Amino acid sequence: MTKTYELVRKMYKTRDGNPFEMTKGQCEIFDVIFKKLYPRVHLMTYTQYGKSDVTSMAILTRVTTFPEKWTIIGGTKKKAQIIGGYLIDHIFDNPYTLSKFRIGRDESLEKIRRERSKERLTFRVEGNLLGEVQILSADVKRIRDFERALIGFGAQNVVLDDAPLANDEIFATVLRMIGGQKDAFLMKIGNPFKRNHFLKSFRSPRYHKIVIDYRQGIEEGRITKEFVEEAKEDMPEQMFAILYECRFPEEEGIDEKGYLPLVNERELDMAYREKIELFGELRLGIDTAGGGRNKSVIVLRGENGARILFRSNTPDTMLVVGKGLEAMERYRVDPRNVFVDAIGLGKGVFDRLNEQKEGINGVIWGEKPEFEEEEFFNLKAQCYWRLAQWIRSGGGLEGKGEFDDLLDVKYKVMSDRKIRMKSKEEMLREGILSPDVADALALTFAREEKLKKKNYQPKSPYQPISEYEGT
Repeated sequence: MTKTYELVRKMYKTRDGNPFEMTKGQCEIFDVIFKKLYPRVHLMTYTQYGKSDVTSMAILTRVTTFPEKWTIIGGTKKKAQIIGGYLIDHIFDNPYTLSKFRIGRDESLEKIRRERSKERLTFRVEGNLLGEVQILSADVKRIRDFERALIGFGAQNVVLDDAPLANDEIFATVLRMIGGQKDAFLMKIGNPFKRNHFLKSFRSPRYHKIVIDYRQGIEEGRITKEFVEEAKEDMPEQMFAILYECRFPEEEGIDEKGYLPLVNERELDMAYREKIELFGELRLGIDTAGGGRNKSVIVLRGENGARILFRSNTPDTMLVVGKGLEAMERYRVDPRNVFVDAIGLGKGVFDRLNEQKEGINGVIWGEKPEFEEEEFFNLKAQCYWRLAQWIRSGGGLEGKGEFDDLLDVKYKVMSDRKIRMKSKEEMLREGILSPDVADALALTFAREEKLKKKNYQPKSPYQPISEYEGT
């Protein structure tokens, strides 16, 4: 461990130009790759531990020392580009790796360093012996093209980053390609988002396991206890278990399509109050339905809680308009704090309300998230995520059982790591009615309210993903 630490410290730099000082777990990851200690490795760490960066340095050190071929596969195209960028950055950290690097006639070192996007890297180890790295994405439309890339390069050593986001078919192709290779090495890296091939390898005795959860991160000084506690408050239990405790979702908690509950029964029960005296900035959420089994709902929310003002399966949309105007007058809600579903029947309600009270917000779930935050698939996912954070931070719901359709709301992490909510169409196919009350409440989170970004400073060159906090 000491030799590994010193080797990396002398050879590589952090993004701010300082010597790269690995912690204990990172040294273990580096050794497992550079020395190829085990033919099969399963690695899970808490999020933002720096595993991709360390992996890139270990592979770079290996291919500049031994004439081997290594394939790095990112679970998504973006992830593959990130890994490739790390590796290219570290080539320029020291004279040893830079002197081994070989470029084409029409290429320049400056362009490669600037663009950080080369998909195949070659290093002259000794004489005519070459070390090579190929960077691929598992997010492919045609499995045949992916297979050809592996065959053409010769998949002897493969590192599959964000492994659980690569489907079982992709992994089966990878396994088949390395099957005939002598001294083959396969490493899976990721957070346990799905109970697929990644779970099977975790249970398999063939794989050497490295699991680094937030507790080890605190011990190593890479993350603070205060940050972990806040992250635990701000996200669903299952998500915290996945991202920080390195635990796979429970089989009964995840459905066959990989969706997880946004809020569980215990959290919902804790949020219920018999009566709530609302205070702070008041907001109205208006969700319109066309009658039948679905209901039009109006929810009033303050900083501390929410209550249902109107719920009916009436097909009369003008009644919904009237109830909305009545609520605005009675509770003195600023039109800018009124949020109306502006799709389908809701469009008519929004237009009519806006004629009466200019400044009302029409919300379209499929639009981009506010601030275009990368972790959300669309505005709907962002609104629901804020709703769940609000409940966990003490937001109350008036009337036991009134908001129970929140239990039907589910999310999953897509292959591009974006959070997506289960659609109404998917729910309907499973016999689940539209969560009209939950939708009305979620609409009130369509605009950020007195929130700011918080930049945490753990004892690490890596900055964790910023979380929102109330002022």
